[in-house]
Amino acid sequence: MAVASSERIALIKDTPFGRRGNAELATLEFRAEFFNLFNLVNFGLPSNIFRGSGLGVISKTAGSSRQIQFSLKLIY
Repeated sequence: MAVASSERIALIKDTPFGRRGNAELATLEFRAEFFNLFNLVNFGLPSNIFRGSGLGVISKTAGSSRQIQFSLKLIY
């Protein structure tokens, strides 16, 4: 299963294992989440300091860079 939004993409894989009668004993969920996958830059606000030559200079970004996180979850 894949979940997507404008800034986040998640891939989820459920794997049942073990049996107790006719039912699964547990499920292992693997999840990979990608934040800002295409590494698009969101620039911060320009400087509004009138002294010096820094007026209008953008010196930082508003968000974070590309991040990937993996997780395992045991559901029993």
